[in-house]
Amino acid sequence: MVMDNQEKICQIALSLVKGVGSILWKKLISQFGAAQAVFQSNVKDLTHVPGSSRRLAQEILKKDTLQTAQALFLAHQQKQIQIISLWDKAYPERLKHIFQSPPLLYFQGSADLNNAKVISIVGTRNASTYGKKMVEKLISELCSYNVLIVSGLAYGIDIHAHKTALKHGLDTLAVVAGGLDVIYPSVHKKIALEMLSQGGLLSEHPLQTPLEAHQFPVRNRIIAGIADATIIIEANAKSGALITADYANAYNREVLAVPGSIYAPTSAGCHHLIKTQQAHLITGADDIAHIMNWQTDTSAVQPSKLILANLPLLTAEEQSAVQALQKLKKEVHIDELSCQARIPLNQLSAILLQLELKHIVQFLPGRKFKLAAA
Repeated sequence: MVMDNQEKICQIALSLVKGVGSILWKKLISQFGAAQAVFQSNVKDLTHVPGSSRRLAQEILKKDTLQTAQALFLAHQQKQIQIISLWDKAYPERLKHIFQSPPLLYFQGSADLNNAKVISIVGTRNASTYGKKMVEKLISELCSYNVLIVSGLAYGIDIHAHKTALKHGLDTLAVVAGGLDVIYPSVHKKIALEMLSQGGLLSEHPLQTPLEAHQFPVRNRIIAGIADATIIIEANAKSGALITADYANAYNREVLAVPGSIYAPTSAGCHHLIKTQQAHLITGADDIAHIMNWQTDTSAVQPSKLILANLPLLTAEEQSAVQALQKLKKEVHIDELSCQARIPLNQLSAILLQLELKHIVQFLPGRKFKLAAA
């Protein structure tokens, strides 16, 4: 797909149509080959797309939709806000693999959204001294790993995570609920501006999007989906941080929780996650590094003599998987490996299990795989 300015404007326009969610947005562009082709079609053709309707087709083809999108495109350019489409190379690879991944992202800042190591840190808005100390301890110990710290710019644990990351020279990214022209809470605007040169701000909504309560829990899926792991530091039994943990578990990402006093209400959520085996208990960065396999060099490795010697003994499907891993020379998400090896996902899971048992493939967090080290 040619991603010129007009195509981007049409993608924005399609995302503005009420009733066109992320799934239908992708279906329409995939079926017509480009968003521009969608707007050049007719009601009859649009109605044939699964999930569409005559009313929705008529809504899509309204002339003012494209005019609004063009004005928004120019407004983002003026503020140096990147509009990142699902088909852009800059789109976070981790987000592509979540359910209802945002079709478009609006990003302002300097962070690499595909940083090798990304950790989300969330928690209560009523952070205690203990909670803040744990944020400082974990982030200071994570400095040597060059981690991108993600949070939600909220009061409490979130803003303390951003501030601590800035203090220690780590990039930090805030995923906001509305457009990037609405910093909430407004008292955090100064910190948000500091983050532009050491991280950034990210939203799935364009400028001029009114801030609404329902957007906060929905944006938590991005906080969980853009990271390799989510750390919960202090959370009540009913907390927004637990929504983020639920998303992370649903995406097969690691969830880590810091324990606290059994008498502290703000530790009840963390203890529940640990007791129900929905989160690993952690007390320091060493625990994180161990769980995430960071102590192992995950750079590209040459296949060991053992792997090469065993190749003829593998099944044709196992050989295809190994050869695909050799070709890619990196950690590979199972979805990408399935495409490269041309093996259906349900079959590939069983094949990789066998290869892991034979010490040929190493399983990594986030449903990623690589060849075992030589």
